[in-house]
Amino acid sequence: MWIALVVIAVIFILIFAAAISDITFTVRFSKISRNDRAEIDIHMLYGLVRYHYEMPKLMFENMKKGFLLKLEKSGNANGYSGNAEHTRINKKKVKHWAHDFRILLKSTVALKKWLQRMFAHVRVQQLDWSTNLSAGEAEWTAVATGVLWSLKTTLVGWLSFQVRMKSSPRLNVTPQFKDEMLFSTDFYCVSRLSLGYAMYALFILLSRVMKVEGGLKRWIRLYRQFKEKGQKVPSV
Repeated sequence: MWIALVVIAVIFILIFAAAISDITFTVRFSKISRNDRAEIDIHMLYGLVRYHYEMPKLMFENMKKGFLLKLEKSGNANGYSGNAEHTRINKKKVKHWAHDFRILLKSTVALKKWLQRMFAHVRVQQLDWSTNLSAGEAEWTAVATGVLWSLKTTLVGWLSFQVRMKSSPRLNVTPQFKDEMLFSTDFYCVSRLSLGYAMYALFILLSRVMKVEGGLKRWIRLYRQFKEKGQKVPSV
């Protein structure tokens, strides 16, 4: 009897500890001339579960083929070993994503509202975004600097209404008055979401899906299609 009570107590403590922990998202992106690199790290359960996504290659081919993306993935959960994939992002794929999203909207009660509430619980701990640029001529460099400043402040201002900013974003645009074209940027963001709220939000999402006739079947079908397409992507 005492052993059973101890086991139940330990399980309760572990569940409580997991619920009050955070899911941490770290996003890094840098671009220097034609060299691009992006990384996403996801940590859960106090770092016991980790996922790492890295994009060492993003190349624009032409208007028809779009972008060629190389993505490397690694992690320590469920035998998630490191691998690399090539995928293409073009107009056709964007239309396909938009079509799938419309299906999800029809398959879920108030999906947009659910997404808004989810993002409202995201806490941005740090956001740094610096850019150096040169348009080749001093007057055009000054104009481009002003436009980029406006674009950054608008985007970050809109983001501040969607998520919780725990610290002031650090934005910087530095003009480089040179006779050649130059553009480089560094982006770094750390955000957190309570694991307990994430589990609660998933339960609410499931209940919203179940309220729509055939909603769960459409979600499962889209998920299977996504998995099948991911498996067909050639590894490198």
